[in-house]
Amino acid sequence: MTKVVIGSMLLGSLLLADTWTCYRYVDGSPTGGFLKVQASTKQEAEQKSLEKYKKLGYKVDYTKCK
Repeated sequence: MTKVVIGSMLLGSLLLADTWTCYRYVDGSPTGGFLKVQASTKQEAEQKSLEKYKKLGYKVDYTKCK
């Protein structure tokens, strides 16, 4: 029963998330290319994309998401 409730909660939170397109910036300039992430807010999307760029080994100072 607990697994069903937790699964339903996770599915519900995914359905509420939006798809954000995020661009990376280095030294104040956009570098080209983008990532798409699922997040509920712009702040969450920028944090997720920053972590994803770093994990992929890209140099990044910050990201901006639309």
